[in-house]
Amino acid sequence: MNLNFEFHEVYEKLGIKQAPILVAVSGGVDSMVLLDLLQRLPLTLKPKIHVATVDHCLRPESKQETKYVEQYCEKHQLKFHTIRWEKSDHPDQGVEEAGRIFRYSFFSDIMQQYKINHLLTAHHADDQIETVLMKFIRGGDLHQLQGISLQRSFMTEFDLSRPLLFFSKDSLYEYAHKNQIVYFEDSTNQTDDFLRNRLRHQVIPTLKKESPNLLGHLASYQAQLADLLEVADSKIRKLVEQLTTQDGYLLSKWRTLTLAEKKASLRMICTDNVGEINESQLTEMVSLLQNTSRPQGKIDAKGEYLFYKSYENFGFTDKASHSVIIQPEFKRQLRLNKWIKLSSFEKIGLFPVGTPTDKDDDVLQLSTKVKYLDVRHRQNGDKLLTLAGPQKVKKILIDQKIPSNKREQVWVVSNGSHELLWVVGHKKSDLSRQDVNDKIHYIVIYRKISGEKRLLHE
Repeated sequence: MNLNFEFHEVYEKLGIKQAPILVAVSGGVDSMVLLDLLQRLPLTLKPKIHVATVDHCLRPESKQETKYVEQYCEKHQLKFHTIRWEKSDHPDQGVEEAGRIFRYSFFSDIMQQYKINHLLTAHHADDQIETVLMKFIRGGDLHQLQGISLQRSFMTEFDLSRPLLFFSKDSLYEYAHKNQIVYFEDSTNQTDDFLRNRLRHQVIPTLKKESPNLLGHLASYQAQLADLLEVADSKIRKLVEQLTTQDGYLLSKWRTLTLAEKKASLRMICTDNVGEINESQLTEMVSLLQNTSRPQGKIDAKGEYLFYKSYENFGFTDKASHSVIIQPEFKRQLRLNKWIKLSSFEKIGLFPVGTPTDKDDDVLQLSTKVKYLDVRHRQNGDKLLTLAGPQKVKKILIDQKIPSNKREQVWVVSNGSHELLWVVGHKKSDLSRQDVNDKIHYIVIYRKISGEKRLLHE
């Protein structure tokens, strides 16, 4: 293998050309070989190289290794950047993830300051198989089995590239020895305290003995998987677009899909809204959506999100907005020729018949003046007076498919005996007029206030 030549080919395909780059260098064999290969690129490809080293303060020797990289950069006239992640700043748990966040935040700061668009790391083919095996063991989304990508976006505005991804660890060692490249071995890589190290020391060598071309086979499978997922994702995206409405996603349309399409579209909807979910969560969601005897329901999703089903729609909402603040204390008496502001976009008032109304007003007609009328939010146990007897307001709202999280926001108008005459916007009592031939004396007007009208009233 001519590593220099093959590296030139990979680098050229990345499309970076002579643009400035930032290279993450730890001092290990992988990153030191990457740095050497970059310096040997032909002039038509050779970029301006910035080097970034993070001292994580996890090992006593890390300070010395950082110093060596700094001296190397000074000798080769490369711009060097470094930072220390002090031990006192380490969390008690999740050090690896916290370190990654610290590291990439540092990289992005440098890139913004020096207007660099490309970050290069030294991930190689053995890192790839370790990563795929770890994801396989832990389970998750099929997309994860694609492993580490050759090039992807980084913090939305930058590109992250791994030009060594097709080269084995052994080939990097061979190159380093042949070219007398100084590098350091991380002592923590020799222990089996971590899953990645156990795979590296115990599992992968055995697999390589069974299949000497293991890394090549993995790369081939990943390329095939990437192609299939690209085609599948395109078709699933079209399904999701057909399901999408202003109120979420259309349940009746989703139910017409095959089971495979239902799962695939729901999985993509979850990823779009809250990120990856596990199979047990997906199964629970599918079960809720397919249950025709349960018109509403909700399931805890990730973090602060709820997955909900509400009659003809489903989707995600944050738990805070899903929790309705009930305002039973809101109770106002309706007085003749006076408006009551219910909210910033609605008002209600009692007026003599003949009072002009807007075309979109909802109106309750009264044949005689009721001595006392009040308006308030609907409460549990409320019943609407009808000729056939009292009707539960909850049942009226359920029949009209009003989502449960909106029922407590419904307004009601009651008389002095606390009997409901009107579930505003939903149903009126047929007792508000004693007889259809009775003369109407008063009207209660419920009016939505548009944005323009709100400004005039405020």
